[in-house]
Amino acid sequence: MAEDGAVDQETQREEIATLLKTPLCRGETWYLVSSDWFRQWKKYVGFDSWGRCQTGDRNIYPGPVDNFSLLKVGDKLDIKEHLIDELDYIMVPTEGWNKLVRWYGLTDGQEPIARKVVLGGMFVKHHKVEVYLTKLNLCENSNMDSTVTRRFSKADTIGMIRLFFSIAVGY
Repeated sequence: MAEDGAVDQETQREEIATLLKTPLCRGETWYLVSSDWFRQWKKYVGFDSWGRCQTGDRNIYPGPVDNFSLLKVGDKLDIKEHLIDELDYIMVPTEGWNKLVRWYGLTDGQEPIARKVVLGGMFVKHHKVEVYLTKLNLCENSNMDSTVTRRFSKADTIGMIRLFFSIAVGY
């Protein structure tokens, strides 16, 4: 587990606050972080001005980043359906994620929940983080008895999907 002692709480607070204001750019990777864990971190570093009296209190140390509340039961890679931004999770850019993991570590057995920024909107296009990936069932030569299921981003190319499939089926 990482120890936050190398970087003081004020520095953590300022660096993450700045990074959370980063505009979304197509193709970048952002990470989902459980709102429960993030709220605890905010208390610990005194992120909100009204909560600064507890800054650095070891009793509220958040521990490793823990996204268990975002994951489907028994699955360490697939997230629950119907999660709500800000209520269930917050999104941080890659640099912010790397800092949080360096300072606090990541709960054993969990994988980062990385998502791409894509262009969305039917009439008015805007950048958004693609929280839910598209599920594809892949098979060779229409052999539906032997399929590989995987979730892909809208930003993934056919070449990337073909590469994954060739690795998954071993050719």
